[in-house]
Amino acid sequence: MTTKVPKIAAAGLAVTVAVAIVMVIGLSGNQTASVSGDFRNATTAEVRDAQGKVLLRGTFAAAADTNDVERQATLTATAEGGQASGDAEIEYSKDQPNVQEIEFEVAGVPARAIVTLVLDGRDVISATADDKGRAKAEFDVAVTPRP
Repeated sequence: MTTKVPKIAAAGLAVTVAVAIVMVIGLSGNQTASVSGDFRNATTAEVRDAQGKVLLRGTFAAAADTNDVERQATLTATAEGGQASGDAEIEYSKDQPNVQEIEFEVAGVPARAIVTLVLDGRDVISATADDKGRAKAEFDVAVTPRP
């Protein structure tokens, strides 16, 4: 007689682990509450830690893209950032310029740290670094004029 209990327990454990992984991945990029604005002409990008220290900084420049307007910033570490590196991007379609996609990706930040992308002094989106100090996030935001 074979027992099905160990197989059911193993299957249940596998499902639980899979759900946990999906939830962690889904929560790694968290939009700052009520972010709106026009970031299409942003000039500076910073990544700050939870205490507000600037870990990375960069300046946006136009990137070659035939279908969309894309601006990228290579993020280099400050003294506080150590060996961290990363990039940030703002992109929008020529056909639909009222929706902008904002994203950033970093590596070499402290493991499990919450980092925030700041564009021209405004907090935009936060992400939690994984165990290897990598974080990334992206989201779409409607263009609204600055007051």
